[in-house]
Amino acid sequence: MFDLAKSEFKGEVLARNLKEFVGTTVRVVGKFVCDKTVRTKRGDYMKFGTFFDVNGDFFDTVHFPPSLRAYPIRGSGIHLIEGKVVTDFDCPAIEVSRIAPTPVHADRRSL
Repeated sequence: MFDLAKSEFKGEVLARNLKEFVGTTVRVVGKFVCDKTVRTKRGDYMKFGTFFDVNGDFFDTVHFPPSLRAYPIRGSGIHLIEGKVVTDFDCPAIEVSRIAPTPVHADRRSL
């Protein structure tokens, strides 16, 4: 799937190295797997996402209401994710500040 992306950029870090970057802002490229929508105690929506990187390693994301409103997850596919690496119970996740789908090459069979 990652070979279909128009961009050669595969992220600054990989999922297996996220623990080394706790507290810093990183950019990661990931294939969307699933998300879970929850409501905050104020009634706003937020999401928890799961993606995998170019090596097939999974990583989690947290989308708080302000960033989710500004940058919603737009369907399946490859996404460029920017955010701060945080840990909870020794499990790293990315607190998303921005996310955008990555353009892919057209299927030559349909041209």
